Amino acid sequence: MAVAALLACAVPSPAAAEAVRAPELRSLADRAERDPAARARLRGVDAVDGRPVALGAILDGARPDEIAARVELALDAAAAARSGEPGEAAGASRGRAREILRDRRFTGTDVLRPFTGVLRWLGDRLGPVARLLDRIAAAVPGGRSAVYLGLALLVLSAALILSRVAIRRGAGSSGTGGREARAARAQDPRALERQAGAAERDGRYEAAVRLRMRAGLLRLDAAKVIAYRPSLTTGEVGRELRSPAFDTLGRDFDAIAYGGREAGEDNAHAAREGWQTVLDETPAPA
Repeated sequence: MAVAALLACAVPSPAAAEAVRAPELRSLADRAERDPAARARLRGVDAVDGRPVALGAILDGARPDEIAARVELALDAAAAARSGEPGEAAGASRGRAREILRDRRFTGTDVLRPFTGVLRWLGDRLGPVARLLDRIAAAVPGGRSAVYLGLALLVLSAALILSRVAIRRGAGSSGTGGREARAARAQDPRALERQAGAAERDGRYEAAVRLRMRAGLLRLDAAKVIAYRPSLTTGEVGRELRSPAFDTLGRDFDAIAYGGREAGEDNAHAAREGWQTVLDETPAPA
């Protein structure tokens, strides 16, 4: 890049599009990263301090954040051409070029090979987004900083809204579950057992088994042996009771209620007798 700048200064260019002084050129370069108009004007400069400089060629292919560095190289090259001491000035220009090009923007970053393809794929997909943000930043007062700050605030606001919605839904779900548990506890186990007896006499054996299971769990809840809730499973109750009689009840209930096994009179009778055994083993509430 430094050699190209020296050659551009040494070779006369066509008629000047715009001639500027070095301080004005630096001012334009400072604004060019976020100001498209400044970038366009820089590319039209072909003379600095009265010396021909093909700045458009020097800036060809430069990203907005590279423009200031390339302009500095052009100024160094112009100073070398003006000094009449090409050896010493060119050496100073090369030193300045090495100092600028050591910047991480121009050296790149080593990436572990397993991630190279992934990062390139992401870069290809996010490139249009980045260019769109650059165009927005060029039209917004404050440039990139203002755009990225606005995006950060937007993401933060969305996160807060989503978290509040999730908390409200969780609270609503917890409230519904609590109401269901209280409604279930409000049922009278004796009434459920009477319904189970009627279902058994009518030949509705599956209903009898289900009703006796609910009545039994409510009696255990009243005895403070378990904490009843609609989602309570027979496995959880079995681990709490450690009762062989309940384990048999639980296996039969799961097979009938969830396994599709048809209930018979013997199942209804076993549920009635089994629950009597379980409740006899249960200590009376204090």
